[in-house]
Amino acid sequence: MKFLLFTLCASITFISCSEQEDIPTLEVGQDFTNSNVRILSIDTFAVELSTYKFDSIVTSSTNRILIGQYKDEVFDTTRAASFMELTALDYSISDEAELDSVALILNYDGYFYSDTLKVSSIQVHLLKDEVRPNDDAFYNTSIIPYDENFIASKNFFPEPQKEDSIHITIPDFIGRPLFEKMQSGEINDTDELRNEFKGLALLPGRMDDSSIIGFAVDNTETYLRFFYRTPGEFEDDEQTFDLVVNSTETFPTFFNAIRSNTAGTIFESLTDQEINLSSQDQKANNRSYIQAGSGLITRIQFPTIKNIFEIPGTGTILEATLRIKPPPQEFNDLLPIRDSLLVNKIDQNNILGSQLFNGLGDVFAIINQSDKEFNEIVYEIPVGVYLEEELSEAPETDNAIVIFPKNYNNTVDRIILEGENSEDLEAQLIITYAIYDENE
Repeated sequence: MKFLLFTLCASITFISCSEQEDIPTLEVGQDFTNSNVRILSIDTFAVELSTYKFDSIVTSSTNRILIGQYKDEVFDTTRAASFMELTALDYSISDEAELDSVALILNYDGYFYSDTLKVSSIQVHLLKDEVRPNDDAFYNTSIIPYDENFIASKNFFPEPQKEDSIHITIPDFIGRPLFEKMQSGEINDTDELRNEFKGLALLPGRMDDSSIIGFAVDNTETYLRFFYRTPGEFEDDEQTFDLVVNSTETFPTFFNAIRSNTAGTIFESLTDQEINLSSQDQKANNRSYIQAGSGLITRIQFPTIKNIFEIPGTGTILEATLRIKPPPQEFNDLLPIRDSLLVNKIDQNNILGSQLFNGLGDVFAIINQSDKEFNEIVYEIPVGVYLEEELSEAPETDNAIVIFPKNYNNTVDRIILEGENSEDLEAQLIITYAIYDENE
C-alpha cells in the first residue's frame, strides 16, 4: 500500500485540500458538506491497445458504390469492387425507337481515399448469378461469380470534387439485345430482366495503385442508360431509357466487396475475430490500427483501473480522459484521418456493442483543437462514465471499448495510433479523482 501511494503521489499534477470545497461538477449523489476533499490528477493507470479484425462487415445497407485500389507500406493492397442488380422503373419503349448507344453513368458522391492524381480504371463485368444473399445481407467478404472477361473498361483521372460523373461506353452486342427485348415486351418486369441480365460487377484494374472512389447509388445519379431516338415529322426525337440499381426488393441487390491483403503484413495472424494483436507485440511496432471497410479496429482496455480502490478513503472519478495520438508521419492529405471517431463497447469475444455515452450524450473520440494549433494531433475520449461502470462490474469480464470511423461500412479510411509504450507519444489515461471521508 505504501508503494502504491508513493507512486500515485509521484504522478499527481494537481492536489487541492479544503474543509468545505464547493465542487459543482461532482455528480456522485453524495453530500460533501463538512467533508475534507482531496482532488488528485492521476496518469499512471495502464492503457492497453490492440488490433483485431471483424470476420465480416455488412456492406449491402450502404448508399455508396466504392471502386478502386491503392497500396501502402502498412496495409498493403486495399481493393473495393461493387456488385449490383439493375431494374427499370418503366419498361415502355416505343416500337419505333432506334437505339444509338448504351453507357454506364456513375455520378461521384464526393468521397475518395488516396491519390487521385494517378490513373484509375473501372472494368465492367457481367454477373453469372443473381444478386441474392444467402441470409439477409451481403458483406465486405461476399462475392458473386462474374465473367472473367470485362465487357467495357475506362481509364481516368478521378475528379470527385470537380466533375459530376464518368461515362463508360457499353458495347452494342450487350446493350442492343436487352433494348430490343424490352421494346418488344419480351422483357416486361424485373424477373424477366433478371433471367436475361443478372447485373454488373464493377472492378478496379488488377495493377491499379491510385485511389478508391465513391459513387452515388441513387437512381437519378447512377444508371445504365440507353440513348435512342424516335423518328419525327421534321426531326428525330432523342430520348433515354435507364436501368437503375434495384431498390424495390425485400432483399439487398447491391453491395461492395472491400478487402485488404494481409498476407505478409503485420495483420497476417488475425484470422479470427477473437484474436487480438497487442500493440506491445513486436510485429505491431507499439501501435494499433484501424481500417474501415476491411474490418481492422482498435481495442482499448484499462487493466489496472481497479487499483484505484487501494487509495485510502472513499472516492469517485470526477473526470477521465483518454488521450491517443496518431503518429504524424502516418497520415497526410492523401491518407487523411477524421476529426471524430465513434466509440463503442465491445465484449470479450469482440462482439460490437452499443455506442459509449455519458450525461452529455454519445461519446466520440475528438481531436483536441488546442493541441492542433500547436501542430500536435491528439484524440481525446471522455471515459469517466465507462470507468465507473467497470469499477462496479461484478463478476469481472474481459470487456473493452473500440474506436473506428463513422461510415465504417462504406469507406476505407485507415488510422494508425501510438500504443501505451511509445516514446513521447504514448496513449495516456488522465483521471481527476476526488477523495472524501479519508481515514486519518
